[in-house]
Amino acid sequence: MNNVLLISEDTLKTYTAINENVQSDELRFCILQAQTIFIQESLGTNLYNYLLNLVDTGDIYNPSEVNYKNLLDTYIQPTLISYSYYLGLDNFAMKFMSVGLVSNRSEQGDKVDFKMFQMMKVNSKNQAEFNDNLLRRHLIFKSALYPEYMSGNLNDGQLTPETNNGFKSQMTLPANNYYWSRNASKYKVGSNNYNAMGALCCGSSFPTWYGHSNNS
Repeated sequence: MNNVLLISEDTLKTYTAINENVQSDELRFCILQAQTIFIQESLGTNLYNYLLNLVDTGDIYNPSEVNYKNLLDTYIQPTLISYSYYLGLDNFAMKFMSVGLVSNRSEQGDKVDFKMFQMMKVNSKNQAEFNDNLLRRHLIFKSALYPEYMSGNLNDGQLTPETNNGFKSQMTLPANNYYWSRNASKYKVGSNNYNAMGALCCGSSFPTWYGHSNNS
């Protein structure tokens, strides 16, 4: 795993609710995870590796690399801070110990219940995806500033840039009997309201192919 960080542990503490007394090594894994997964997905492997090299060598501060410095400061770092915090919530909720997986408990406060933890996860994910969306829009509209964004050869295990919206909401499908009880006599094999998934789309606004066993 590459050990070049695009944000420091202190930066993560400054711009999140993480307390100053949290040790840096507790945060390093979260940052590396977040940039390897989420930032690389948005930048693509070529641009991602190019930025890592600029940061590692210090060339990111050269006047000739001002576009990349702006990309890093204005778009990548806010996104990375949010995703690192999002992943860090899991790491601080529980730990692997010699006795097994245990939940953390503060000596100075009450333990956060699961419902509150879920709310924090959702809120942090929403913020991260909003920043990620801004990053992707900037890259699309200003792609000419970053030649590595859409060029170069990719090897096995490397990623092309993800240009879709940064928000990743889960798809929710109604159950098979969602509309079935409204008028069961209407929904039978051969009718326009019936498909291979049963009464999934019966009487609803979903098209008949939605959820079809042959649909991909």
